[in-house]
Amino acid sequence: MAVQQIMQMQPASETYKIEHSDEAAKWFVGVALGFLCLFGIFGLTTAIKFVFPGLFNGVNFLEWARIRPAHVNGVIFGWIVCIDMAMFTYFVPRLTGTKLYSENIGKFCAVLWICGVIIGTLGLLNPTDSLNLWWMTKGKEMEDYNPISNLFLAVAWLTNCYNLFRTFANRRYRQMYVALWYTMGTCLWTAFAYIIGNWPAQAMDAQFGWHIAFRGVNDANMNWFYGHSIVGLVATPGALGIAYYFLPKSSNVPLYSHKLSIIGFWALGAIYIWNGAHHMIYGPIPYWLQTVATIFSFLLFIPVGAFLTNFFGTIHGEWSQLRFNVPLKFLVGGAVMYLIACLQGPMEALRPVSAIVHFTDFTIGHAHIALFGFVTLISYGGLTYATPRMWKRPLYSESIAEWSFWLSFLGITIYGIAMSISGIVQGEMWQNPHIPFIETVRVLTPFWHARAGGGALMVAGMFLIAYNTYKTATVKYVEPDTASDDAALAQSSTGLKA
Repeated sequence: MAVQQIMQMQPASETYKIEHSDEAAKWFVGVALGFLCLFGIFGLTTAIKFVFPGLFNGVNFLEWARIRPAHVNGVIFGWIVCIDMAMFTYFVPRLTGTKLYSENIGKFCAVLWICGVIIGTLGLLNPTDSLNLWWMTKGKEMEDYNPISNLFLAVAWLTNCYNLFRTFANRRYRQMYVALWYTMGTCLWTAFAYIIGNWPAQAMDAQFGWHIAFRGVNDANMNWFYGHSIVGLVATPGALGIAYYFLPKSSNVPLYSHKLSIIGFWALGAIYIWNGAHHMIYGPIPYWLQTVATIFSFLLFIPVGAFLTNFFGTIHGEWSQLRFNVPLKFLVGGAVMYLIACLQGPMEALRPVSAIVHFTDFTIGHAHIALFGFVTLISYGGLTYATPRMWKRPLYSESIAEWSFWLSFLGITIYGIAMSISGIVQGEMWQNPHIPFIETVRVLTPFWHARAGGGALMVAGMFLIAYNTYKTATVKYVEPDTASDDAALAQSSTGLKA
């Protein structure tokens, strides 16, 4: 019954044969994979320096304190946000039944994005040891990029949003599939969070004496509103949008419930905005705000439960596809990691648990399970499915794709387990004032070896998927007709079940 109701809302004509050039998406894919490999190396270097602290000793711009924020910001903005733009520009035209408003605008945004990330990274590495506040880091978690970089990235993102929204405006299908909801949410929430979090107040205060920066408790609160919004209102909805498009496409199975996906969308937007303060449990913020953050952290089970129920309901009875369907393997692996990350997060928000694991390796492991295990594996799944269709050529090697999955999945599993255990051990040892700090370092060393080993596997997976994508772009192929499939997905919301 639900299918017929939705079909009545659509235009009279059945399908539209459109040739998508995907030029902007290709540019974004190239930029995203280049930054993925670069900042993956940065991350591996930070892990190795825990094992070999003297690595690159004396080279200022390769000190741990510089390459670590370069890695964090580079992975978020160079890889995650960029691959979101790539996947959005790929599937939004297909779900709206029209061409991307402007491929040239998309390519222009990709160039601006390259400039913004490179300028921000050079400012963090600071090879010239400059003391200019317009060039240096702002010194705050996840908002380290300098104001010049912020300007490039903000203009690029807003311009790309304009491109996507003009595409929405030209759509042929009135009913909007849930992946479009998550795309629009990501566009708006990212612009909102990024502009607030990177308001160039610090530099303006120092240079001009304007006194407009957030100060004291407000500064700490805004920092972690932004820091957690990067995960919850930028990376997460982007990955969910990718998952909702590529899950039914790669499995060739109707989405379990379109209504449930919309409930999850609105719940995510309503709940996640309150979560940032749980990073400051026992910190310099009001007690009531800490309590609110803890409550809303547990309320995240609503959107998380909605997505996971929808996800596993969709592939119920289709598990045999995992033997040969590599995109689906990535998507399922990402969903499993999403479940783990969203069990860890609310638990960390509890005061007794936070007292033990906050500031420890546990938090680092949790962040990697979320941003690599969930977001990156989901993005790999979408990319593996979309690559041969963008370049109209078969995937260069299914075997390489398989290896990239297992290296990535095993790498983040080893990393996550090692860091979760070491964080608990570390926190418990810190509770005992009679244990010297250097003793905690000695005890944690084996876990840091495992961290570096898991990181090496993850980086190997990054290079394999980048190599497979590059080689795919060199083999000629005639694309099969998939226009009717895309029209059916857009019009009927993948044939949702009543």
